[in-house]
This record gives sequence, C-alpha cells and structure tokens, in this order.
Amino acid sequence: VPSWIRQGIPGATNVYGDDSKVNVVCRKMRELMLSVEKDGITSSGKAVEKGHFLLPILSTFAKESPPKVEEALSLIKDSALSAKANQSKGKSVLISEYVQSSIQYLAFLSDYELIFNTALGMYDFDLAKAVARHSQMDPKVYLPMLKRLRELPISLACFDVDVKLKRFESALRHLVASSSYNETDEEMANHTNKCMSFI
Repeated sequence: VPSWIRQGIPGATNVYGDDSKVNVVCRKMRELMLSVEKDGITSSGKAVEKGHFLLPILSTFAKESPPKVEEALSLIKDSALSAKANQSKGKSVLISEYVQSSIQYLAFLSDYELIFNTALGMYDFDLAKAVARHSQMDPKVYLPMLKRLRELPISLACFDVDVKLKRFESALRHLVASSSYNETDEEMANHTNKCMSFI
C-alpha cells in the first residue's frame, strides 16, 4: 500500500501483520486453487478435477517463509490416496509415478534433506522412503534405519525420530509413553533411569 494511501487509513501502518507479502499471496492463491478444485469448475466455466492444481499448490507451500513442507507432503499423500481409491488395487500408492513426480517437484523448490526429515518427523516411514528413493541419499543408510524404526514399538520409534531431529521435549514424551503398565519393578527402574539420563 503506497504511503500516501496509508496515511488516510487508521492502523494501516502494517497491512500484513506478522506475515510477509509472499506468505499472504501464497495463502490466498492456495485458498483459491483449493476452492476451485473443490467446486470442480473455474470462474470461466472450465471443469477441473481434484489434483489439477497440485504443483502450483505445492509451490505455495514451499515458497512460504518458513516453508510448509509437512503440509505439502500431507497434500501429496492425500491426493495419491484419493487417486488410488478411484483406481484398481496394486502396488503401494507412495511409489506411484504421481507421488514420485510430486516429490521431485517439491525437492526442486526445497531440499531433499529437509523433505526427508519432515517426512520422518511426521512418523510416516513409507513417505520418508518415497522421498529418499529419488534423493542422493545412500540406500545402505536410509533403508536399514527405516526398517529398524518400523520394527520398534511406535513410541520408541517416535522417540528415536525426535532425538534424530533434535526435538527433545517430544522425545521425552514418547520415551515416557513407551513404558508399559505391566513392567516388572526392574524394568520400571531401567525405564526410569533411561528417562532420567535423557533429561
């Protein structure tokens, strides 16, 4: 807003609040594209299907500051699951060309390590594997790690992920949640010591 217009508007010194102009534009564009997809028709009367604006919507998530990678990955997964519901059964939806090309596009706008860590932080190990598949990550590193995480009880797997991502408060919550009520006194003491040593 030009300064000469702002002078006549009370309280218009910061039109965008804490958001940057880029964030506001990205959010508005995303809302509009999602609304058009939901309605199934544009303002000019052109019919559109769900997922028609997937790549531009991913762009709006990636270009916000900070980037909303988790929301972008959730959108990719939800779009793939809804597309699979309309198709026949077969291989995993996360290894489809649709998902892989979406992840590659997101990586073009962001960085594979950030996307992989975000997928891990969502505790979605299948999605993390789909991201790592096209990255420069060594399969000898990420495949055993993901396999080990899948084999752990969910609370301990979440604990390990949180420690890797340096989310220590969440890690402690998951460590506490990993104890079971039917532990012996010795197991309970070991678990308590592990919690205390983590603190």
